[in-house]
Amino acid sequence: NRPGHVPVVRLVDPAFQTGMAEYVIYNVLRFHRRFPEYEDLQRSGLWVEHAQIPPSSRKIGILGMGVLGSACAESLVALGFDVSGWSRSPKSLPGVAGFHGSDGLTSFLHKSEILVCLLPLTAETEDVLNHDAFAAMPRGSYLINAGRGRHVVEEDLLEALGTGQIAGAALDVFRTEPLPPDHPFWTHPKIRVT
Repeated sequence: NRPGHVPVVRLVDPAFQTGMAEYVIYNVLRFHRRFPEYEDLQRSGLWVEHAQIPPSSRKIGILGMGVLGSACAESLVALGFDVSGWSRSPKSLPGVAGFHGSDGLTSFLHKSEILVCLLPLTAETEDVLNHDAFAAMPRGSYLINAGRGRHVVEEDLLEALGTGQIAGAALDVFRTEPLPPDHPFWTHPKIRVT
């Protein structure tokens, strides 16, 4: 137990903010520009051009608008993306459509073609990325999880990837770390593990 006279502080490291923004931007651009599909075509030796849409027509959802989520949202807005953010309580950030509370979560997910999870882990956020959440997203959406591994119900994500409801995932956190060598995420063709 912490003695009452010892303060609790939250340390925000600017280098960590920059690193997280880099990770999120890289994966958003990877999915937005359909690089996984081009990588598959290269492996197959096929020359197929895919139509590209402008960033302003790509809906990005940031789940968790704390310091990291806000930094990522600002970077994506600067690149011209249509960005929405969800948080427990109302937050306002220029260029970002705000959603909050349990009432706003489903509407937020309906808009999220690329969903970025940067939530803290709490009793309310554990298993938040489950069958119902994936079903609420547009078909063919993508997931980027850099929050906590216990946000994702892994079996539900694998099912959503199998049906095409979710087209791909970039995962940086897992329920068990390090990720066990026999875990299906390592070899799944639609998952990128970091």
